Amino acid sequence: VKDGYAKASLKITRDHTNFHGVTHGGAVFTLADCAFAEAVNFGERKAVAIQVSINFLNPSYEGDALTAEAVRVSESKKIGLYNVKITDKENKLIALFSGTAYIKV
Repeated sequence: VKDGYAKASLKITRDHTNFHGVTHGGAVFTLADCAFAEAVNFGERKAVAIQVSINFLNPSYEGDALTAEAVRVSESKKIGLYNVKITDKENKLIALFSGTAYIKV
């Protein structure tokens, strides 16, 4: 974690999969949201999400290791825009997440 950047990972277990045997979208979203929150709340900054979206591009499965990498795109005094890329260990793109945050402090 550093100013405007965070990286988080998750090893997918059976508990993270849906009835199709693929990683549940909620697990992928949560990983991305955690990286987003860490990046935007770095240091003493306090921020809350005001809009987020995710596009699921490829499936992942039990045993996969996913990584979410959040990067600041732009920031003003009160608004920050971040992109989060979620990949597997082969660097296959699993999902793209975009988050806008309101910066309180």
